[in-house]
Amino acid sequence: MKTIWIEGYETAGLIHDLKEGFKNAGYNVITFAEENKFYNYTYDINKYNFVNDLIKLKLLRFAFLTRLVLIFINKFKPEFRYKFLRKLQINILIKKVDFYLPIYDTHFIKVEDFERISKNGIKIIGYFLGSEIRIYNLFCKQFDVEGNLLGEYLNESFVDKAKKLHYFEKFAHLIYSVPDQMSLSKRPYLHLQLPFNTDKFTFNPVQLNIPRILHCPSNTDSKGTSIVLKIIEELKNEGVQFQFQYLKNMPHSELIKCLSESDILIDELFCHGPGLLAFEAMASGCVVLTRYYEESPNCFRPPIISVTKYNLKPKLKEVVEDIGLRKTLALKGRDYLLKNNALNKVIQDMIVAMEKDKDEVRAMTYDYTPDFNYVKENMLTKEQIGILERIKY
Repeated sequence: MKTIWIEGYETAGLIHDLKEGFKNAGYNVITFAEENKFYNYTYDINKYNFVNDLIKLKLLRFAFLTRLVLIFINKFKPEFRYKFLRKLQINILIKKVDFYLPIYDTHFIKVEDFERISKNGIKIIGYFLGSEIRIYNLFCKQFDVEGNLLGEYLNESFVDKAKKLHYFEKFAHLIYSVPDQMSLSKRPYLHLQLPFNTDKFTFNPVQLNIPRILHCPSNTDSKGTSIVLKIIEELKNEGVQFQFQYLKNMPHSELIKCLSESDILIDELFCHGPGLLAFEAMASGCVVLTRYYEESPNCFRPPIISVTKYNLKPKLKEVVEDIGLRKTLALKGRDYLLKNNALNKVIQDMIVAMEKDKDEVRAMTYDYTPDFNYVKENMLTKEQIGILERIKY
C-alpha cells in the first residue's frame, strides 16, 4: 500500500476531503495540519506534538532516544528545535512516503528540501490554491485589477513566491493550478479541479421570489467586499427587492446551513473563481456570481454568472428579477459539480496522473501551457528580472 503525506493549512475541509478520497482509493494517508476553529476535523499530526504523534503512528524507529534528544533541545538549545524537527520529517518522508502533497504551505519542510526529497523517489505534487503562490503585483497587471483594492496582499515578498514556484516547477512530479496565480510559470500544468464530498451539503434549489443573497468573504480586500456592499445598497435604493446577509468568521457547519438557506452567492470580484466557497454554494443550490477566467479550458466551464466590479450591478439585478434563470442555474450548478468535482472522480483523475512515471508525465497533454517570455518582456521590472536571474529562473 502506497503512502501519501498531505500537510498544510486547512481550507474549507480540503485536507480532510483529500484524505478521505485517497483512503477510499486504497492509499495509506498521513495528514499533518493544525486544527482550525471553523472546522470539526482532526489530523494525524500536529506540529506542537510532532514527535509524540509520529510515535503513535509508529513512524519513528528510535522513539525513546528521539524523545530524549527533543527534551534536551527544548531545555538547552531551543534555537535548534526547528532544524531538528525538519531533519526528522525529511528522513521519515524518505523512508516511509511515496507522495508528498503540501496544501497552501508546509510546517517544517522548506522548498530547498524538495531536491533531496524528490531524488529519493518521492513524488511531490504541486497543488496551488491561490495566495500562497500568486504574485499580486503581476496578477494586477495581467488581469486588469486595481492594486490599491487588494490591501495587505501587495506587501508580499516577490522573492519568496518566485523561489517557491521555481522549486516546485523544478522538482514536482505534477502541478495543479490555474492561470491567475501562475504569472511566472514556465512549465505546463493541469487544471486544479477542487474535490467535493457533496454528502456534506443540503441541496435546496427552491428559489424564492424575493431571493436571499449571501456574501461571505474570507478576506474583504481580495473578494471586493467594499464594492459588493456599495452595489447592494444602490440596488436597495432603486427598489430592487431581495434579502441580503453579510457573514464573516463563521464555523463551517453553520456556513453550510446558511448556504442551503440562500438563493444567490456573491463571491469574488478580483481573483478568478469559482473557488471553494462558490462550489459549496453550487452544491447547496445557490446561483453563484463570481469573476471567471473566460479563456479557461473545456474541462472548466461552470454554470455561474461571470462578473467583475464593472458589471456586477446589472448582472445581479437581472438574476434577482429572473426567477426562471435562477432555477435553471441552481440545477445546472449541482449537476456540474457531481459530474466534474465529485470527490471520487477528482481523486481518480489525480491518481491516474500521479502514478505515471517521469516519461509519461512529460508526454501528457496539459490544460495550460504558459508563456513566460511574454510575461518577462511585458510585465516584469528590471529589478524583478534581476531577482529571477539570481535564483536561476
